[in-house]
Amino acid sequence: MTAHPSDACVDAHAHLVPAGLVAAVERASARLPDVTVSRVDGGTALSFPSTTLPRRIPDAVLDRERSHRWMDEQGVDVSVVGTWSELFGYDLPPTEGAYWHRLMNELLVEDAAASGRMVPLATLPMQDTKLALDELDHAVGLGYTGVTIGCAAGADELDHERLDELWAALAEREVPIVLHPAFHAADPRTREYGLPNTLGRAYDTDVAVSRLLYSGRLAAHPGLRILLMHGGGAIPYLWGRLRRNHALAPDDLADPAAGLGSLYFDTVVYRASALSYLLDFAGEDRVLLGSDYPFPIMDPEPLRVVRELDGSADTARRVCSVNAHTFFRL
Repeated sequence: MTAHPSDACVDAHAHLVPAGLVAAVERASARLPDVTVSRVDGGTALSFPSTTLPRRIPDAVLDRERSHRWMDEQGVDVSVVGTWSELFGYDLPPTEGAYWHRLMNELLVEDAAASGRMVPLATLPMQDTKLALDELDHAVGLGYTGVTIGCAAGADELDHERLDELWAALAEREVPIVLHPAFHAADPRTREYGLPNTLGRAYDTDVAVSRLLYSGRLAAHPGLRILLMHGGGAIPYLWGRLRRNHALAPDDLADPAAGLGSLYFDTVVYRASALSYLLDFAGEDRVLLGSDYPFPIMDPEPLRVVRELDGSADTARRVCSVNAHTFFRL
């Protein structure tokens, strides 16, 4: 992977889909029978077994040079890029899923290397623990220094005991994890008004993280480092309720405070007052600059909320540079 200057401004939450992915899927159709390519809204969509409404892959997420131009405009030197969460494919049969993630990882690492300004995140076939471990080995061999996963592992929640071996491996290898929620539209009450983005994604994060905390999974693997998107959803704001719930049933629930040290947060909260609270809650060493580029709900000026903070230059330096370099070992 490309080395980056220690003072480089890092966007820890951005996205890139390899430009050659759709063509590669079409060439490998025999090995990916459950991945369907279709035309939607004048563009291309990829569908999986549980896809009910295929969504066009946004042009911007395929365009590396467009990303570079936006980074230059915003003063961002390096972007940490994960795939579009619509493409996790955890509902694929295990062997097909393993091939799918292998294909994406090999293509994304090539695109990031060609960029010279992007740090790619590997994906894993979370529907099968052994295959996820195999792909982790392969991804590390390719040079990946981090992974991105969804808020559930196929049909299983992230606190399922079958994943303990994977959590242990990620902790032992000190591989950072970016936890990215899905476009959560299962609840019909959230299907209008853009609520899958505004509420749905936060809810997806809240459930996954609460289960990891209360199950004791994070406390059992203290080496885990997990970056939460969108400011951690409602977790920071609901922390008092999480602690109070534990106090009511301490014999049944792990103390969430025991797992808090594994959690990191991005700055995609849009308001300096919200970021100020997040910094107070998490600490200045566990908040990383993010944008959610290039999706419409992204923060269009990610550095603005940092500049508007009533804080020190050292705080801004940590949020925009130091913390990402430490978290991703840049």
